[in-house]
Amino acid sequence: MFGSWMQGLVFAVSLLAAAPAVTQPTSPMTTVEEVIAGRNTVRSIPKEPVAIVYMFHGSGGSEAFATRLHSRRILEKLSARGYGFAASASADRDPPEQWDNRSIDPGSNADVAYMLELHSALIRRGEIGPGTPVFTTGMSNGGGFANLFAVAAKAKGLPVRGVADYMGPIPAPAREAAGKTYPPLFVVVSENDGLVSAETVTGLAHRLSEAGTSVELHLTREKVVTAETFKVIPGMSQADRKKTLQALMNGGVLDVGGHRLVFKNKTKIDRPEMAELASMMPPGPAARDVMNELLIAWAGHQMRSDLADDQVRFFDKALGR
Repeated sequence: MFGSWMQGLVFAVSLLAAAPAVTQPTSPMTTVEEVIAGRNTVRSIPKEPVAIVYMFHGSGGSEAFATRLHSRRILEKLSARGYGFAASASADRDPPEQWDNRSIDPGSNADVAYMLELHSALIRRGEIGPGTPVFTTGMSNGGGFANLFAVAAKAKGLPVRGVADYMGPIPAPAREAAGKTYPPLFVVVSENDGLVSAETVTGLAHRLSEAGTSVELHLTREKVVTAETFKVIPGMSQADRKKTLQALMNGGVLDVGGHRLVFKNKTKIDRPEMAELASMMPPGPAARDVMNELLIAWAGHQMRSDLADDQVRFFDKALGR
């Protein structure tokens, strides 16, 4: 798997065998949905924000990604620290609805051009200023675009301060264009991710670090599933969590100790395994959330918020707070 060279990395590595529980946000966050410059957006921007965070969905997603459970948990923590955020959707609305990670040139990349226009629109509206610091974050394909747009925006003179990439690639156009001036990079990879190689992203992050970029890498590892695994699911009581755990054991998904019984012969959890797992979930309105929490516990390809405090600290440090 990961070579021994990882032991010599100069950037932070967090091996999450048992990640701490996510604390509840300290303040509510009200979002506004609006069409701006022809695309749907979701945003929450306080008066005089300390920074603006642009969030990008993964393949098959939309601006609604910002309102999903783990995305919102991260954004609420940032909001409590005075950050504003805005999210939109990629130009490509045909499956798999992806951001364009092929070029940083707004002349050839409609997504880069749109995000630059969205930023200008927010300035014209007075919601942010020309000097408001810019951060980007995203997951999977959106994590890749968080890298790409940060570099593209920085090339246009925007005050980009950092990137948070969850299970996303680090696109070649971004690396090549930024060179030794790559924005500070917070990266989360998962050891059993079958869609985006943790090994590849780790290697690229290592090269950026060697070139002088401030990089904080978090490698998440598989852990045992317990009733507490489902604690973040809204509306699920302790009794419900215990029943869910027992149902997963009865269904052959977990053994009595909470260890994974499915896909044991697979090195990585990929789309076919995810589709099979969906069919094995206990019925009910929380089925999708239960599946997502399993993928998080198994260090698969899934947005997570157990590192939200780390991301906030990373962003704050980039602002000198």
